[in-house]
Amino acid sequence: MHERLSEKLAQLLESNSSPDGITLNHLLERTDGRGFYLVVILLALPFIIPLAIPGVSTVLGLSVALLSLKLAFGVVPRLPNLMGDRRLSPDFQKKVLRGSVKIVRIVEKFAQPRRTPWMTTRAARFVNALLMCFMGLLLALPFPPLPPLTNTLPCYCIILLAASMMEEDGVMIWFAYLLSLGTVVYLALNVFVIIEAVKKAIELFRGWFA
Repeated sequence: MHERLSEKLAQLLESNSSPDGITLNHLLERTDGRGFYLVVILLALPFIIPLAIPGVSTVLGLSVALLSLKLAFGVVPRLPNLMGDRRLSPDFQKKVLRGSVKIVRIVEKFAQPRRTPWMTTRAARFVNALLMCFMGLLLALPFPPLPPLTNTLPCYCIILLAASMMEEDGVMIWFAYLLSLGTVVYLALNVFVIIEAVKKAIELFRGWFA
């Protein structure tokens, strides 16, 4: 049986066996690594609204890329010690878990275990994790505020990929693939437009000083 991650997190919240508070890495272990996808979704959430946040997208995008790369090569998904081994106070722990349960339940309304056999293969996990890593790198690119959606589209791809892998949804993953393809085409066109604009600006400056 495929145990829902929200149920697992709710059990952790109810048991709360550590009065000193648990760590995020301990949370990943207690959820058999599936909490990794929740962490990735949380890292991408700030960009779900089409609003450019200078510098933040680079840091969070690289974090998603690094974690996804580890997952692709079978490395146990762990957060850096400074973040992952820091104990959460019981009150903050409950807030984090409660908030996480709500987010995961929203995700689970759309992502369901469907056509899962191929999703559990090593090859599929490798390719999906690499694609999520690539989307993290696209999120990290320092695009200017215009054109729009340069952060939002990779964010949606990351969330769809992470949700599909978390719930082993062999249907939703195809929407993630299509959106990822559209995102690559959209960003490539924007890069081309920016390069052409820079070339014209250089030619204009040269004309002024000729």
